[in-house]
Amino acid sequence: MSSVFMRAGAAVLAAAALLAVPSPALAQAAAGPVLPPSGGVLYVTNAGSGNVSSLAIGPGAALKLLGKPVSTGGQTPRGIALTPDGATAYVVNSDSDTLSVFRVGAQGALQPDPRIVKTGDEPWGATISPNGRTLYVTNTGVGDATISAYRIGPDGTPTKIGDFKTTSDHPKQTVLSPDGRFLYLSYADADETEDSPSRVITRYTVLPDGSLGPPQDVAKAGPANYGITMSPDGGLLYVTSNVAQNVWGFRVGKDGSLKPVPGLPVSVRDPVGLKVTPDGQHLYVCANFDAGSPPGGLLGFTIHADGSLTPTTDSPAPTDGTSAVAITPDGRDIFANIQDTSKVVAFAIGSGGTLKQAPGSPFPTGGKHPLSQSLAVRPVPATTPQ
Repeated sequence: MSSVFMRAGAAVLAAAALLAVPSPALAQAAAGPVLPPSGGVLYVTNAGSGNVSSLAIGPGAALKLLGKPVSTGGQTPRGIALTPDGATAYVVNSDSDTLSVFRVGAQGALQPDPRIVKTGDEPWGATISPNGRTLYVTNTGVGDATISAYRIGPDGTPTKIGDFKTTSDHPKQTVLSPDGRFLYLSYADADETEDSPSRVITRYTVLPDGSLGPPQDVAKAGPANYGITMSPDGGLLYVTSNVAQNVWGFRVGKDGSLKPVPGLPVSVRDPVGLKVTPDGQHLYVCANFDAGSPPGGLLGFTIHADGSLTPTTDSPAPTDGTSAVAITPDGRDIFANIQDTSKVVAFAIGSGGTLKQAPGSPFPTGGKHPLSQSLAVRPVPATTPQ
């Protein structure tokens, strides 16, 4: 299953020469935070149709399209990231080596006609610093293997700071510590097998100007580590190993070092995307649903004080072909893509991390074939007054 959605490349950005002229559309987005519908907004990148859907989140995690999906102007959109104020969204187009910079409209829908910026080879993932000043993009192409850093201007315009080498091939996804001091990188390639060697996890120190210090390999997990996430307090880091079919966990030291969590890895069939809830109590993992063992679907785990994991009582929630997951800022709702049917399955998160599927779920995206890293929830809290 997972080999299909792992083939497309990746995430992001652009030559400084193309950034010299500010975009009028982006200048309008600099007025301040843009208020979403009361329940928030979910964004879905549709790789097969080259566009992005904006869906309003209603009661019980129900979703409703906010107009038609908007074109990215590129091929195979994948990674998506938003500034903390929710005013600007960045989408990488893996097969056209571009980044689309979108203005966010008054009700949270992405506005058409994004600014297009040239990027490195096969951009895959996009991550924005907690202070909203820097964007990081992984360039996973064989001839590239870099992380590009971009300074985000007041109007959302990205200006390149520099390209930073990785320690291995096919860099995939990054995550930043909540204090913005460290950036962690995972690696994966669609051609990896069970006989492939373990993959490293690379740590960078983030410098005051947003550039990255020398890369240091601080742990191993793998092979094929497509997903990486961190707990909200920055004390735990989890990685999915798609080929080994398990999830690894590490305790994070004050110096950014990683120490394996006791009792992990835990078996998960074809795991890809994963997220920790905002309260740090639960971890959810996207996996290929299969009636065999280990089970698949959207798997929920309770996180214990030492970082170890035990399945929630109703895990897994059956969902075919998922690879991306997103959780609302208030921790009430969770969403996962269904690639082959171009839909999103939605759940309300209940007591003990149990999941209640939303009425009408799964919901069509209006586009085609959302891949891994295709989901993002607007970071503006759902309780923001209208």
